[in-house]
Amino acid sequence: MTTVLWLLGPSGVGKSTVGWLVYRSLDRASYVDADQLGLCYPSTADDPENHRVKSTALGALWPEFKGSPLVVSGFLDTPEDARRYTERLPGADIALCRLRVGRAELRARFLGRGWLTDAVEEVLDGADALERAPDFADFTVDTDGRAPSSIAAEIRKRWTA
Repeated sequence: MTTVLWLLGPSGVGKSTVGWLVYRSLDRASYVDADQLGLCYPSTADDPENHRVKSTALGALWPEFKGSPLVVSGFLDTPEDARRYTERLPGADIALCRLRVGRAELRARFLGRGWLTDAVEEVLDGADALERAPDFADFTVDTDGRAPSSIAAEIRKRWTA
């Protein structure tokens, strides 16, 4: 069975950075940044986050990943979004790990990127929505004030590939 670790959380929480570090710590693993799978624009009004495109692409790639651990990073808003992807990974043992960060640090990280700065309030609203939503992740890791290597090490302790 192929084990899949999906890192989710708002933009700026560290999904890609931490996902890459977790991937590098594994033998014979693969890594996918779901955002890269959905770089098809303009998106449609009924799917502004391109989840349909991303989940279809991930499903098409799935046979190539079978048999080795897969680390995926990508924002999921709801359990329904998660299901859209996980249904395309038949036979996978999937763990959803939510990365969480406080509002002040999230704002600083996002603005520190220097691009799309006008979207910071939307990102903060998305983070707030995750806080209010029923927790659909299997486990949550706080990232405030922590080095990415420390976060990746905690995830590796909590997730067995």
